[in-house]
Amino acid sequence: NNAVAEIAFLPDPVCAWLAMTQMIGDCRLFGTSNGVPANCSKPASFWSEKAIKIYSSALCRPGKGDVGEVAAAFYMLACADELRYTLNPDHLTQLSVPLEEWIARLLLQSKGDTKSVISVREPARAQVNFIQVCRDYLRHSVDEIQRSGLLRHWYLAGRASYVYASCVAYDILVPIQYNWDGALHYCPMLVSVKNRVKYSENQRSAAIDAMKNVLGESKITTGVCVLLLIGLEDTSPDEPSTLHFQVGEISTVVIVVPEEDDFGATKLALCSTCGGGEESEVMASHADLALGAKGARLLRTSTKVRDPSKELLEKLSSGYSEAFAGTSDERMT
Repeated sequence: NNAVAEIAFLPDPVCAWLAMTQMIGDCRLFGTSNGVPANCSKPASFWSEKAIKIYSSALCRPGKGDVGEVAAAFYMLACADELRYTLNPDHLTQLSVPLEEWIARLLLQSKGDTKSVISVREPARAQVNFIQVCRDYLRHSVDEIQRSGLLRHWYLAGRASYVYASCVAYDILVPIQYNWDGALHYCPMLVSVKNRVKYSENQRSAAIDAMKNVLGESKITTGVCVLLLIGLEDTSPDEPSTLHFQVGEISTVVIVVPEEDDFGATKLALCSTCGGGEESEVMASHADLALGAKGARLLRTSTKVRDPSKELLEKLSSGYSEAFAGTSDERMT
């Protein structure tokens, strides 16, 4: 009998929690050890720059078109992490945050004073709890996900989900917990991400209506529809709006991520337009470059003034030239 190993990368809330602590600037959760600072956290903008480096090299990339979803998820997570640390800086064991305060923080960077953009008719007692966003390929309708208990499971596991690629109405599903009449209800938040230069008012209305139709077809009466716009040329804030999050209502929110957000999410969303891929070609062809290191340009060049692949190739060529100095052509072949 042959033993077969099947490997899966499962959602891990422990790793997600550790990653969260390292993505909050000036987080002092771990203090010092023998006088040496144990904290190694960096602000979220530091990590978005790292993601840009990885994606631009094409050594690792999300699926086609998904970089906007990753940037949107990163923005939502960073806002929640910031709020979580503000509410409980000593322990970070309370993962859930009030829905209203989290939405207000999403709006804060583009609209300023949260008091002017959100008001609550009466407390909805709603919470969000996710610290990671995982890919999910289920084709179930939203009501099937709710009835099966998956929303509750995802909420307690601290996760939201990217939905399957061909889902046209929304991109991310976030579980919300409502505390109503002494009972806990788990309801969906649909997030539609648009990584566009321009997005008209008619397009915005159509995107919101598409999400509301999904909930209507599933006979879901409590939930939230979020349209998250990232990469817009014009990120001027809309007029202040009053938002309601109540059991029995479908609330709608439009989030416009500013061009220079504190977390670098917009830069991450736009990184796929920066070229990239040349460095990975050099790495993939590394073994063959030894033979042509002294020859002409072997790989494609970028239009950038500073061409990363050319610089890397020059370094490799220089190293090979030194290594093979005085070596015959026959030996090199």
